[in-house]
Amino acid sequence: MESPNVARNLEIVLVHELSSGTFARLYLAEARAPGGIERIVAVKILREQWSESAEILNRTRDEARLLARLRHKNILRVEDLAEIDGQLAIIMEFVDGLDLKQLLDGLSKERLRLPARAILDICAATASALDAAHNRVPYGHEEPLHVVHRDIKPSNIMVSVEGEVKVLDFGTARSTQQRSAQTGALRFGSLKYMSPERREGDRGEIASDVYALGLTLLELLRGSWLPLLPLDVAEHDEALATHITRLSDLGMPNAQWDQALRSAILRMVAGEADHRPPIAEVQKLLRAFADQASGPTLETFAQEHVVRLTRALHGASAGGSLSGTRFVVNVLPETQAKAEPKAARPNAARPPRPPSVAEEDRPTSAATNVEMSSAEDWGDEATVQRANPTLPEVAVATPVAAEEAESPAVPQSGSHTMIWLGVAAFALFVACVVVVSAVAAWVYVLRGSTSEEVAPRDVAVVAVATAPVTVEAPDAAVQWMRVQTAAGERVAEGKDALSGNVPPGAYLLSVKLVGKPVLQGQIDVPGEGGRLRCASEKDGSLSCTGLSSPVRLER
Repeated sequence: MESPNVARNLEIVLVHELSSGTFARLYLAEARAPGGIERIVAVKILREQWSESAEILNRTRDEARLLARLRHKNILRVEDLAEIDGQLAIIMEFVDGLDLKQLLDGLSKERLRLPARAILDICAATASALDAAHNRVPYGHEEPLHVVHRDIKPSNIMVSVEGEVKVLDFGTARSTQQRSAQTGALRFGSLKYMSPERREGDRGEIASDVYALGLTLLELLRGSWLPLLPLDVAEHDEALATHITRLSDLGMPNAQWDQALRSAILRMVAGEADHRPPIAEVQKLLRAFADQASGPTLETFAQEHVVRLTRALHGASAGGSLSGTRFVVNVLPETQAKAEPKAARPNAARPPRPPSVAEEDRPTSAATNVEMSSAEDWGDEATVQRANPTLPEVAVATPVAAEEAESPAVPQSGSHTMIWLGVAAFALFVACVVVVSAVAAWVYVLRGSTSEEVAPRDVAVVAVATAPVTVEAPDAAVQWMRVQTAAGERVAEGKDALSGNVPPGAYLLSVKLVGKPVLQGQIDVPGEGGRLRCASEKDGSLSCTGLSSPVRLER
């Protein structure tokens, strides 16, 4: 019997390049096992410039090991971890189809759209994969791995020509299992699909996957890509509520089902992570909506359109620097997969900047967390970050060696001289300011003792009276409240309740309920202020009493 520590020979012929990214190239390949069995596989080969980066090498190995443990029909299957011509490679299941970005772009060119039933089938299958990765106990384990994908987006979800759904790219995932990759200088992920908490520095829990899936569902239903959303939670939720309200036909059988689907999407993309539903609940909800939706099933749609679009995109594919090359590779057993990266060459060039910012497993500041996605993640909104004044353009991080990152900078001998010259100049400037101030004060005293007194002028002081105002809705799941003027100026705001002092007058009160659109109404604040108590109505509105007159808040 062959020892588990003995590498097996596997003959690989790279047919053509399917895609090329910053970190790796993906090839369609023919594989022949020692027994003579041939099959079509996909081979993900790490680019040569990353062969000296321990962070990238370890993340690639972690992805292979993780996917080998996650057995689910909607998760891309990994077959082997190998080495091709000195480069780390993952041999994986080949999916004959398109990712959602390719599919939506291809349909848009033909003025076609994904039907509601197919959209909900896709998202329900994706939710099932995420639920299994996070909550299911794998064979041979005693507890779930609690995997969080952290990079769910249209280009990481594939639909095959048979209508199968596959979730790709777990290279950025985190789980409770032991892993090789440690906190490093690189932050991975696509900014547009990052949840607000991840954009602010959180490492990402399963709620961040729920958010990214909700955003993907919204884009598929509207048939076009969303712009980058505001980071402020109130503005973020208001913008998404507007996009969801503007959705046309969702394929639901009646108004109640339609409103329930809109509310579910609102909950999935809520700015506050605690307001999003668990992934297991999301999977059940989306499956229920898919069963009610109109239009062809995903399998039927794939036979009519995915096959044709796939052949048009990949049918004539050829090329790639390694195409046609035949390799006999050593498939590494699990116990040998932790080989150290190749030693850095003395004059090796620093790898090029990746299109994303490095991802750490501990919270960081917002400045280090925000990353710039590649243009393909933005669709037609590639320039939205530069146009958004609330989000400054962020420099892209580059990988840094641990020794370089931890060693303090040592100034050269010439820099010591410049530092002391700067200190001396600053001390001289401070001394001059003190002398001038003293002389000016002495002159003022002398002039004051001999000159005539100047009569003080009358100054009009305008005092603006304010009144205390409190707004409560004890029986409603309130996400935030806001009082603003007719011109849109905010004068008071809060989360589940509101309390503040505002000048008497007329204002617009806006209340955002969890999973529902923003409700608004006109309020009049009297001179003595007061407390406004709101209660939920069956039609989804709020009826409020307590100020000068009753108020009804509606959509």
